[in-house]
Parts: sequence; C-alpha cells; structure tokens
Amino acid sequence: MRTHLFRRHLLATTIVGGALAAAIPALAQTAQSSPGANEATTVDEIVVTGSRIARPNQDSPVPVSVITAQHIEATGQMNTGDILRTLPEAGVSTFTPTTTTFATANNGVTTVDLRNLGENRTLVLVNGRRHVAGVVGSQIVDFNTIPTDFIERVDVVTGAASAVYGSDALAGVINIITQKDFEGLELSAQGGITDRGDNENYKIGLKFGSNFADDRGNFVGSLGWRKTGSVYARDRCDRQMCVDAGVTSARDQVPGIFSSYIPRGTALIPRPGGLGNLTRVVDDSGAVVPYTNAGFGYNRAAERQLYVPEEQIRFNGQATYNINDNHRFFSEMSLFHGRTSSEIEGNPVGSDNIYTNEFGIDQFPDCRDFDGDGDSECRYGVPIASAIVPTALANAVRAQNPGVADSDLVVGFRRRINDVGNRGNDSERSMARLVAGFEGDITPNLSYELSLNYGRSDYDQRTNGDVITSRFKDALDAVIVGGETVCRDTVARAQGCRPIYVFQEGGISKEAVDYFKASTGLDAFQEQYIVNGYVNGTLPNVSPAGDIGFVIGVEYREEEARSTPDPLTQKGLATGNLTPETRGAFDVREAFAELRVPLLADLPYAQALDLNLAARVSDYSTVGSTTAWAASLEYQPVEWLKLRSQYAVAVRAPNINELFNAGSQTFPIVTDPCEGVTLFNGQAAFFNTRSNIADPDVVLNSGVDASTIGNAVAQACMLDPAVVARVARDGGFALTQPEKQGTTGFNIGNPDLTPETSKTFTAGFLFNPRWNDWWSRLSVSVDYYDISIDDGVGTYGRQTSLNRCYENAASYVPTSPFCGGIQRFAAGSSVGALNQLDIRNLNLAVINVEGLDLKASYSLDLNDAFPAPSMDLGSVSASLTYSHLLDFGSTAFPGAASQTFAGTVGSPENEAVLNLLYARGPLQATVGIQYVGEADTGHFNEAWKSALPSMTFVNAQVRYELNERVNVYAGVDNVFDEYMFIAGTNGDNGQATGWTTFPDVYDGLGRRFYGGFRFSF
Repeated sequence: MRTHLFRRHLLATTIVGGALAAAIPALAQTAQSSPGANEATTVDEIVVTGSRIARPNQDSPVPVSVITAQHIEATGQMNTGDILRTLPEAGVSTFTPTTTTFATANNGVTTVDLRNLGENRTLVLVNGRRHVAGVVGSQIVDFNTIPTDFIERVDVVTGAASAVYGSDALAGVINIITQKDFEGLELSAQGGITDRGDNENYKIGLKFGSNFADDRGNFVGSLGWRKTGSVYARDRCDRQMCVDAGVTSARDQVPGIFSSYIPRGTALIPRPGGLGNLTRVVDDSGAVVPYTNAGFGYNRAAERQLYVPEEQIRFNGQATYNINDNHRFFSEMSLFHGRTSSEIEGNPVGSDNIYTNEFGIDQFPDCRDFDGDGDSECRYGVPIASAIVPTALANAVRAQNPGVADSDLVVGFRRRINDVGNRGNDSERSMARLVAGFEGDITPNLSYELSLNYGRSDYDQRTNGDVITSRFKDALDAVIVGGETVCRDTVARAQGCRPIYVFQEGGISKEAVDYFKASTGLDAFQEQYIVNGYVNGTLPNVSPAGDIGFVIGVEYREEEARSTPDPLTQKGLATGNLTPETRGAFDVREAFAELRVPLLADLPYAQALDLNLAARVSDYSTVGSTTAWAASLEYQPVEWLKLRSQYAVAVRAPNINELFNAGSQTFPIVTDPCEGVTLFNGQAAFFNTRSNIADPDVVLNSGVDASTIGNAVAQACMLDPAVVARVARDGGFALTQPEKQGTTGFNIGNPDLTPETSKTFTAGFLFNPRWNDWWSRLSVSVDYYDISIDDGVGTYGRQTSLNRCYENAASYVPTSPFCGGIQRFAAGSSVGALNQLDIRNLNLAVINVEGLDLKASYSLDLNDAFPAPSMDLGSVSASLTYSHLLDFGSTAFPGAASQTFAGTVGSPENEAVLNLLYARGPLQATVGIQYVGEADTGHFNEAWKSALPSMTFVNAQVRYELNERVNVYAGVDNVFDEYMFIAGTNGDNGQATGWTTFPDVYDGLGRRFYGGFRFSF
C-alpha cells in the first residue's frame, strides 16, 4: 500500500502530538527523519487502539493519547498508573498508595479513572486484550501488575469504545502495548527518596531476549523487583500533619483536637433522666477527674501512615514463532506477587461496641426504668461490682445515681487498645495471566487472529488490631478468688480469659490480649477466561476511493470471583461489622464487526473522506442481550488539515460485586416518617408530638395535630400492615429508645440490574501545516467530547428510600425500589418498628461530562535556528496537552436534584501538562510541568475559604549515555516542593484521612530525588 507523504506526516505527527508529552524523543526523530515533501513512501499498517482494522501510521478516527517508552523513562516513575493519572483526561483514582491506608481492603492498589467517570467504566487492555481485574469482583485493573520497563507505548482513548472492545469502555480504553522482538540483555536499577528522608524506593530489572529456530522465533522476558517505603504523618510536621487538628475553614486548622479514645481509658459515668454521660479519667493518683482534650487526649496522627509501602516481584514474557511465511504462534505470560502493609492508630473500642440492646444495636450506658417497676436501672456498661473498676470510679457512679443498687449500676468506657498493636492490613496479591494464540494471512487481503486469554488474581489479607467482642466482654467482668483477680465466667476463665483494666494505661496483659485478640482477614480471587477470534481484511476494487477494510469476530468470556471474610467477621463477632461471603460468576458470548469505507480520495478539497462503522452484540448470562455501535467520519480536505467526528453508543454490564454482593452490615441513623402516626375518626393523622423516645406516652397523650388529618404521608403509613398493627394496639405509633436505635441494614448487590448505556459524541480537527519547514514542525489537535451515561448503577440513601416510600398513598408499593428494602417487625412488642433497612444497587444515575482537549507539539533543531556549522547545538521539543471542562454533573436518581462537579477539586475547569526536551548527542534533559487549575472543595463558600488557587508542579530529569551500553540518569520531582494545603487531619474537607491535602489530586509527597542506570550487554 502506498500513500502520499503529506497525509502520512499529518497522521503520524498528530498522533504523536496527542501524546502527553510523551513521545517527546520520538517527536524530534520524526522531524529530523522526514523524507522530502514530494516523496511517495511505503507505509506499514498497524492496528491502533480504537479499531482492529489495520491502518497506516496510527491513523485513528478518535482522539488517541500516546505515551511512549521514552516518556515513561523521562518521568522516572516506577508505576505506569502514576504516569497515567497525570493526564488531563484522567480523573481522581479511588485507589492509590496515598489514599488507601484507611481502606478495609485493597491497600496500595493503583488504578486509573478516565474522565472521572469511575474505574469500572475504564477498560484496560494489554496488547488489545483484556487484563484480569486487580480489585476482586470488579473489572478494575491494578497497575502495579504492569511493569514500566516492558512497555513500548500506552494508547489512551477517551469515550465510548464498547463496540470494538466490549463492556466497561464507557469512559475510554487504556491499551498497554508491550515490547517485542528484543535481542540482548539489559540490566537496570533505580533508587529514590524524598527530601524528608522517607518513601525510599528501589527497583531492579533484567530484560533479556533472543531469536531462536534460525530466527523464526523470538523470546523476550523481563524480571523485576521493586520496593517502596512508607510515609508517616509524624514526619510531616512542616505540612501540619503530625498533630491531630480540627478546622475553622478549608484552609485554616486548629491543632490539638485529640481523640477521647485514650490508652488509659476514659470512663462514661451514666446519669438518670436522660442527662447523658459524664466523661471522666482515673488519673495517676487514682482520683476521678474530668476529661480534658489538652490534658488527656490521644494524638492519632503520631501513628498514622500516609503512604502504603509495597514490595513486589514480577515476571513478564512474550514469545513468537513463525510457523511459516503466513502463520505465526504468539504467547504472553505475566506473573506478579506483591505485599503491602498498612498501619493506623490502635483500635478505638468503647463500651458501645461491647454492650448491645435486644436488637443487637450498640448502646452507650443508660439509666432509666427498663423493667417498669418504677425504679431506675443502668445498663450497657461494665458492672461497677467488677473487680476491674477502681473504687473511686465506682463511687463516682454511685454519686450520680443515689438509691440505685450496685447490681444495677454500670460504667461505660472509651479506650485505645494499643495493647493489641496498631490497626492495619498485611496483604498479599498475586496475579497470573497467560495468552496464547495464532495469527497470520489467509489470503493477501485477509488475515486472522485466534487467542486464548486466562487471568487470575488472588488476594489474601490479615487484619491487625481487632478484638472478639464477646471475649472482651468476659474479660471486663472480674471477681477476686483466693486473693487473685480472675474473670467471673468460669468457662471463659478455663479458656484463658484474663481480666482487662480498661481504666488504666498498660492495664491489659499479653495473656489477656491473646484471649480476646481477633484473627480477622479476607481471602479472595477473580478468574477470567477469554476466547477471541476475528478476521481482518480488505475488499479491493469496490470503492473508487480505495480498499474497504473490515473486521468480523466473535468472543467468549467467563468471569468468576469470590470474597470470603474470616469466620468471625462473617458472624459479626469482632468489632468490625458483619460481612458475609460474596461469590458470583457470569459469562458472555459476543459477535463484533467493523467497516472502514473510503468515500472520496485524492480530489481537490477531498484528499480523503472515510466512513467508519463498528457494532457488537452480546449475550450475558446475567443481563441478557446488549448492543453497542459507533459511526465516525474522517475528512481531510487538504494535506495540512483533517476533520473527524464520531457518535457511539456503548454499554457496561454490571460486575460481580454490583450483582452478587452479599452485603456488609451497617447501623444507620434514620428518621421514620411514620413516627407519631395515628387515626382520627378513621383518617390518618399525626400527633402533636411525634417523637419522645425517653417516654413514648408523651407522644400518645399529646393529641392529634388537626393540620395533619388526611396528611399524604400519614395515609401512606397507614397502608403498611405493620404500622397499622402498632396503631391498633397502642392507639398510635410512638417509638421507644431501643426501637429508635435498633435499625440495622445491609448494602447489597442486585442480580436484577440492567446494563448501563452511554452516548458519546466527539468532533475535532488535526492541524499540521506544510507551508514551509518551520511550520511543518507544528502539530495541533483540538477535540470536543460529550459523554452521557444513563441507568448508572447506584443506590438510594436510606432516608431517601423511607421518605419516598411513604411520600403519599400512591408511592407506597412494598415491592418498589424505594420500599423494597424496608423491613418492619411484623409482630411482638416492637411491631411496626424498623427492623432492617437494606439498600441495594439499582439502575438510577444519569451522568454527563463535556469538554475540550487540545494537544500540540513542536520540535526544532537549534542548528536550523542558529547556524553554527562548527558545533552541534542540539534539538528542542515541546508537547502540550490541555483540557477544558465545560460541564460535569449527575442526577443520582429520577426526581433528585442535579449535582454539578465542574470546577471542584479533581475536576477543575482547566488542566494542562507541558513537557520540554533538550537533546544534544549523548545528553538529554527533560522538564515536565503539570498545571492544575483553580477549584473549589465543594462548599462554594467564600467565608469557608473553599476556593483553591491554581498550582503548578515541575519535574526534571537529566540523562546521559556514557557509551552505547551504559545510560545513567538523575531526576527531581516537584522541584519547588509545592503543596496545596487543605485544613484538617481527619478528612474534614473531603481529603484522605491523615493528609492536609488531596494527595490523589495534588502532589502530597513533596520534593524527591531519584537516580538510576541502564546497562546493555
């Protein structure tokens, strides 16, 4: 196939210019090696991300950003995900090492979220094929498993690509293209550290490759080890993170706002009559004194980890073998094993975690007439008769509750259980991926590929710092036997129970810890099987404008996942919430096709006009049939200008977690809209007083509010049989305190979910002037995008479900999405009260994002600008990527108010990255500049100082080739140590807990240095 140079150069440079700076070395090479202006040249055909049809010179109907191996080297980054997250097209990742310290699982995982539409809507491929998920139960890939030194380039396509690649590509596709046909041996190493002396990081890599079988085959492999150190808040005093702090605005904080869960324990002394509990401390002299934050508070920041450390080892290999001139065998193998260890302050355990009411709901100490005998009793705490309660503390409880027998008195507590050690997760992640297949030519115009793709991720987690609540309770109740303090329960004593002195620092022995310490954790895996086959060909002599290209293929995919918590967690016996096992699977059969039709070619003002069509039909075992399609036009009126536009309809089938999640227990605080309902002359109404949990009779005797007779909410409530039964029994619906606080619930999946759908429109142009040699170095592309998603998977809030279910008589439908998760007690003393309030995934949300992307590049040989025949001045290259966000909003569910996110942190209206390269002989110097525009924390309140200024981060690297075998380099990230300060150490303004910035948006680590070498044998 032959083409004119003008079109070849336009397409090549605009794609490179679309790279995030990236292929800056390649830009210089392109400019220096371009043939003469009138030369016709042979052009190889390759498959570019966004289509399976082979095209010349990375021609693409949609915008593609390309990050080359040279750019990856120029960043010095050890994780591909960290590079991709700086793209203006990328949003705020859910999982990063800086934001997952407090996560209950997946600590240290690195993910990428295109357009801020969620990682589940970003499809990650390796060599055009799916990669197994790293977050079990989802389709989210962990970029820790993809090594930087095995990559040839990364293609990033934003916008719908489901028609080509299948489900999950609503926001776009990230395609990792790995190196092939390597011969030789290459050793590389790198080390780095922050200028504060932490986050030490090291990596060693060995790449090797060789031909075999008389050069008919090639094998290339890469073996690597990497270790990254942690960062602790106690070492970031200059960023105001080493001391717990509260906030007075988004930019101002007050240090010394400590936790009342302290190692010596605070006592909660109950008082009668609903007066609440007094917070006291037993000081070193044994006296009971008031708790003060300044005198006794616990500084959690001293123990908090900010960056999750990791150690990993991995192997990647590829082999190809030419069976003959027309057929080739290929294979890929990836093996990964990584370890992470998160750490935060010790477990805060309170008496409310240990003592529960009849509904199993955590309770603080409470003194009132529980049994109706007219006398007050105190419940939900440590009996003051227990031998672990100091005498002075027992007397303080008696003083607040005169006349109450010791057997009816308790004292609550809050304590930091540092005796067990800090909380955290020790996790191991393993991944194995194997691809094997055949490709070749059937005829000169028809080729094929057939592949089998297997992947498996395993996750094993052991959690530290948890306690078994029933055993902890046993150890709180002690008696003196034979002069020795022992646990009261003889069975528990025989099992190893030792008393714990929660009102004394150091009062928990190792033997006591061994008895109540919980061994909790999580075991999970995800497995993937894919069989894919397609033919790729051309139909010559059909269109006068050129050959018609086509692809026809089929694919079969199976996914299975299981997530199994430890037995204690599954039964809710530890301090964490009850979490059952989740397991699920699905399979999908698909057929897909693409067509590229040249409509016009080589005409005045119509150098080329091409129509591209793609479609995919799928049949899921879970959601049934889906259809995705795309249509695009590429129009090149002259050599230096190309116009392109695409409209695509994409789908995303719900993943295993969204479908089959068995739920995690929670204890929501909600207001029952039916509280206070009654009947008046046969009509539904409300009492004048709707709630008094301390004395429900006050409600029942308050009289009917005349303005509520026939009220729509009251009418809906009186359609609920359980509420009707309560009103019939008591004359009205008045909740007691245990009933008010007795609601539990689960967040659960929904096997009846339907697919999400999106519509994407893009339009843009590529400009590469050919008027003279100076202009020809410039490449510019501008693209508009509009992505809208319907039926997004989400949930109603529990309070929203209650309010909407009982909004009026027509809204009360027990099986409706609003009412379906509401379970009331159908009988017994608490008939009508809320028992369980579940929320499950539903197809609800509407999301829209709209914006403009500009990419530009320019390269210049300085000898052309400043003639100096006697010396080489070198060359410079620049590449700019700029994104302007026009709109970003969502509607959580039908009828809800729309929310706008454009201009908030993580979604600024303006973002840009500028990369500069200077190259002269063996020397190469690069500077990367990242600009994050003005944004708001989401409060949009001038008094709160919620508006944040723009910020610029500068990275630099110098690389020198000592000889043809040895290359050394050194770099500095965040050269000027910039930091976007956000107040609060407990996520007060929405940032990750522990940080005083948004580390997933702005650089949080500060200035850091690195250096390394590459040695080729």
